[in-house]
Amino acid sequence: MTYTEAIDLARAGEERGYGFLYEKTYKSKYYLALQYMKNEEEAEDVLQEAYIKAFSKLDTLENPEAFQGWLGMIVANTAKNMLAKKRPLLFSDLAVDDEGEQFEYQIEDDNLEVQPELSYTRQETKELVHELIDSLSEEQRLCVLMFHIEGIPISEIARTMECSENTVKSRLNYGRKNLRMKAEDLQKKGYKLYSVAPLPLFLMLLRSEEKYLAAEGILSAAGKLVAEQVFASLTFEGATLATAEAAKETAKGVSGEAAKTAGSAAKAKGALGAAGKAGIFHTTAGKAAAIVLGICVTGGATFFGVSQVMEARQEAKEAEVQEEIAQQKEKEKKEEQAKEPKEVKDSDYSSLIAGNLTKEELEYVLSYGPEEIPNGGFSREDYMRILNTLCEPSSRTGGAVRDYGYNDDYEAAMFSVEDVNRLFESFSDLQFTKENEGEQWPYGGFNVDGEKIIFTAATENHAREATITSAEYNSEEMKLYYTYSRGAYGDESYIAEKKAILKPNSEGLFKIVSIEEISREALDDSHPTQRKKETVKEDIPTGLYSYVAPVGGLRASMTIQSSGAVKMDTMMSGTGEQDSISYTIQKGSEAYGGVLYTLKGKSSADPVWEFVYYKDGDYFIEKANVEEGMTDLKWIK
Repeated sequence: MTYTEAIDLARAGEERGYGFLYEKTYKSKYYLALQYMKNEEEAEDVLQEAYIKAFSKLDTLENPEAFQGWLGMIVANTAKNMLAKKRPLLFSDLAVDDEGEQFEYQIEDDNLEVQPELSYTRQETKELVHELIDSLSEEQRLCVLMFHIEGIPISEIARTMECSENTVKSRLNYGRKNLRMKAEDLQKKGYKLYSVAPLPLFLMLLRSEEKYLAAEGILSAAGKLVAEQVFASLTFEGATLATAEAAKETAKGVSGEAAKTAGSAAKAKGALGAAGKAGIFHTTAGKAAAIVLGICVTGGATFFGVSQVMEARQEAKEAEVQEEIAQQKEKEKKEEQAKEPKEVKDSDYSSLIAGNLTKEELEYVLSYGPEEIPNGGFSREDYMRILNTLCEPSSRTGGAVRDYGYNDDYEAAMFSVEDVNRLFESFSDLQFTKENEGEQWPYGGFNVDGEKIIFTAATENHAREATITSAEYNSEEMKLYYTYSRGAYGDESYIAEKKAILKPNSEGLFKIVSIEEISREALDDSHPTQRKKETVKEDIPTGLYSYVAPVGGLRASMTIQSSGAVKMDTMMSGTGEQDSISYTIQKGSEAYGGVLYTLKGKSSADPVWEFVYYKDGDYFIEKANVEEGMTDLKWIK
């Protein structure tokens, strides 16, 4: 019989399936549990719990032929959990120093395939195994046995041990070193190790001891005891079977031997409850479990309420699965809701923006702060220039930085260092302090004197203004669209539409990480507030419209300017893939209860969009969706 055939039988409730799976694996798994726990009773507990888990979750095993390794993972995880309960500090905060290191676990010259047959007596083998395994810490022992005996991948070991893969590699490395040191010590004590590398020697000794225990019947005896408990648990879980006497009383008419078996099952650890009422087997699984225990079944009837128990157990399992599904759906729903874009209200800015800036203060930063965020970060020259552009105009315009005038020598201007640092928080990690002042900075540097920052200010001949037109955010980023005007004498004057992207910092407050210019129009230099040419198109909806696909994870937004210029941004939430394309919008005829609009890109390769605009609700719907009746898929403002 193969594992696939056995699991198919077990899933159908056939005793033969469970019996085969247990018979084929229990000896090696008990010996492994024995090495994990170094205690026979605890090893039996681990084995019992592991088989109960495995048999109850057979439906989750995708590849039946992988049962042996899958069961090994369950045994290892059960042992780890049991050790953690006994010694909670053991697995709480381990190998912190290892986490940041890169380990490459290599066996070096320890060729595991070359393991000569060494002649050790039963006693010598026992002594050597004891000495070598005691040289390993709990964590090292678990990792070495899982990796070298069970063949569990490092990634799976890390998941079981709840640590990083580097930590697992570290424990394997240190475990091998400890084995080598112990082997050297044993040689000094007179043990003949035949010059075999310590790790292969250790693995060979483990296999030899397993054969000794099997030959002596120790593994079989332990396996029989555990089997009684495992199958009793499978059959009577949730039942009310307390004593052998209760079992015997309920099982009237059962043969002496069967009743004895039933009584033993009642006493066995893991068998739950008090005597159940007589019932009828409604499932093959119930009959098979009864056969395993030696309970009498006649004409489909039994003297225990096993069928009811099995049905209740199945219902409980299904309820548990449904609860897990519901919890997962709720989690996913909350995650999706967190990603849903929200409009930033004027009152929200101070609680969202780094430095706790108000909307007006943020607009001041967008006016006189950095015009772009360099990929390589700001230089000291950049910082000093931005410091000047934020402070100097503030003394003339009543901006966001308090002005304290000039120092006694009338050589340097004085401004509020608190205000400056708050503004800088919105786009930089730099803070101006007494500790980092000095002449090493460009343009004469700066000094911090109490609540004042002092530097030589240069007069700005630019008048700048930023007005936020729309803003939205989710848990991952904030998008700000704003109009930026720059008036200058003897220099270019212009008005531009810009977009700023903000990302949350370690405190969850949004910091500007990029600034993008969407479009620009020149201004009349003689009148820096007037446009050279007005290009406003009539009857074109303007502003920011957003769209979230119900499936597929597509998120999109389009910003429509009065000039007819359109910027469309798209993102696939599943892959993180983003795209941004510029269009022009053209008004068409009335149709489908609204007005048709067409978006065309600069390149022929850019997709052409057709929308129906509904003025009453101020929203767009793609023409194809309107034709298919999907009128709820709106681009809303």
